[in-house]
Amino acid sequence: MPDRFADAVRARRHELRADLALLTPARADLRDALAAARATALAQAAADFADVRRTLDGHPAGAVAAAARAVEVAACAAWSERAVAAERGTAADRGVALPAPPDDPPPPPAAEPSPPRRTRVVEALADAGTWRLAVLPLAVAPLSGLAGLSGFAGPSVLLPAVGTAVLVLVAVVRSRRAAADRARLHRWGTDLLAAAHARLDAELTRRTAARTAGAGARLDAALARRRAAVGAELALLTPAREAVDVP
Repeated sequence: MPDRFADAVRARRHELRADLALLTPARADLRDALAAARATALAQAAADFADVRRTLDGHPAGAVAAAARAVEVAACAAWSERAVAAERGTAADRGVALPAPPDDPPPPPAAEPSPPRRTRVVEALADAGTWRLAVLPLAVAPLSGLAGLSGFAGPSVLLPAVGTAVLVLVAVVRSRRAAADRARLHRWGTDLLAAAHARLDAELTRRTAARTAGAGARLDAALARRRAAVGAELALLTPAREAVDVP
């Protein structure tokens, strides 16, 4: 008759030895998994920042700053989810379970830079191209029909030309100011997004290092507890097997 008790003991000892073989140090695997989580979160954030950068024109400074902040918060949340999955997955590969770590807080708010100032009228007037367009009506006034009939450019010709020149000057100044404001806002938004990306990189680097240390300690403790439990059960089964094997 087969000795079912002895067979069960041997099978259990085999399972326990297999468990012990899994309970190897996990710091390196955990570090690699968390680094991959950081790289993935940063890559997605870079794509999101690029989307915001492509749509800078036409949006006020406050909207650009809010969009950059939203990308930072979303990237930290995505990294947190991947970090938890990396920690639990590394533990599961070794046959141990870890409790869910506490939720990570959102990134600390950064001091928002002052929005770019509006272009002043004198700055637009300092552009020589503005005056070239404005004086064009005065330059063509002597060539007008009224001046040709009278032989000289009198008030009837000059006054409308001056009025036209003033209107052109106002329109050109407004157009140049609007173009300069758009260019300044674009540069400001580009700089803000670059600073947000650098700040996010540093924040995720800090969080990854902290999670590597904290999760590594939790994982080491879980592995030690599991090794102790497996070792204790093996020690209990060894005398039983010897007793069964004795003729």
